Amino acid sequence: MATVTRALVEGLRAAGWAVDIQHAAAQRGLALLAAARRSDVLLAAHNFRPAYVAWALGLATRRRAVVWVHGPVDTVLEQARAGAGKQAWLRWLYGHVSHCVFVSGSSQAAFLRFIRGGSRKSPALRVVHNPAPPSCAAAQPAQATERHGPVRMGYMGRLSAEKNPQLLLETLRRLPPEFHLSLAGDGPLRGDLEAASQDLQQAGRLRWLGHVEDSAGFCREQDLTLLTSRYEGCPMAALESLSMGVPCVGVPIPALQEMLQGHAPYLLARESSAQAMADAVLATLRTPAEIVQADLQRILEQYRHADFLAGWQSVLREASGRC
Repeated sequence: MATVTRALVEGLRAAGWAVDIQHAAAQRGLALLAAARRSDVLLAAHNFRPAYVAWALGLATRRRAVVWVHGPVDTVLEQARAGAGKQAWLRWLYGHVSHCVFVSGSSQAAFLRFIRGGSRKSPALRVVHNPAPPSCAAAQPAQATERHGPVRMGYMGRLSAEKNPQLLLETLRRLPPEFHLSLAGDGPLRGDLEAASQDLQQAGRLRWLGHVEDSAGFCREQDLTLLTSRYEGCPMAALESLSMGVPCVGVPIPALQEMLQGHAPYLLARESSAQAMADAVLATLRTPAEIVQADLQRILEQYRHADFLAGWQSVLREASGRC
């Protein structure tokens, strides 16, 4: 179960909601139908296969379906090269669910671009930001401004095309030799990336860690983290880093602009290039540590777990008719 999904399930149960987790597999049709009949409202954990199943079950049982949208629908479908037929079907489907809940304002804006000119019906739209990890709510003390030894940079995430990990290596090459990078994650691009970075590995500047269980501990070991994705919804990797008091430098995709621009614009590269990322890294390290820590706390105030849970309870009460 994804981190943010687990946070919602545990939060709802702690607040007294009965949550029945079901997996949307075709061979489980009868079990899914029985579970839907026992429920007041159906929640699809994301906006593709679970959304199809929740809509069908809602139709069969006269229950309302709520769809959780985690990223920019238009960009995701473009990257997947989805055909016109699938896109038309999705526009129709989203027009026939009760509510769509977005992890960020940028994800909602992408959804509105996508459905423009589609179904005449529209679901109720709500934005409920992902929460900063509850176990990491307080930032660590500011890092010392005088550094001895390497500058430690980290990346947590999948090594796949949408995460654009090649840009991480290119960024490292634009930085002085004392900058080192640790990569926590795995994925289909790892082999090619390792082959293309032999010089960085031999120089001791690049480490491949694979899957790391203790992501919070990994963050605490870094001076800063990097995010180079082609798109995101509300990136939990960035929130986890910030919650550890570790600044996250990223490319200026809409989700990161929404998260960082207001309080820490120096964390955003001016464009999605290696030189711009390197410049943002250096600008962040030049910013006094006490200012950085204060800015991170202001960002985290917008991603409180209590607000996340309250927002979701409001949506579910409305969808289930408990208002």
